[in-house]
Amino acid sequence: MSFAAAPSPASDRSAARPPRNATHPDTTTAPATPSAVGPDGRRRQMLGWLEDGVLLLVLGLAFPLAILVVGTPIALAVRLLIEIGRRWH
Repeated sequence: MSFAAAPSPASDRSAARPPRNATHPDTTTAPATPSAVGPDGRRRQMLGWLEDGVLLLVLGLAFPLAILVVGTPIALAVRLLIEIGRRWH
């Protein structure tokens, strides 16, 4: 029994034609352009670095704050139990 390879639909397309839009067959999709080209790209890259720095700063401050928010009620509850234990005797 021999199996013949069927041509795939992708091989029927020529490399010069862009893919067709399925919802609107009369239009074609354009390839994406690189975002970091030219002076606007450099500004966009620096803005990305600034956003990353602010995010790291917020995370750096949020972590200790989360520890305080979780730990404070626990510490107060333990202190209350110790004080109740002292007054019991």
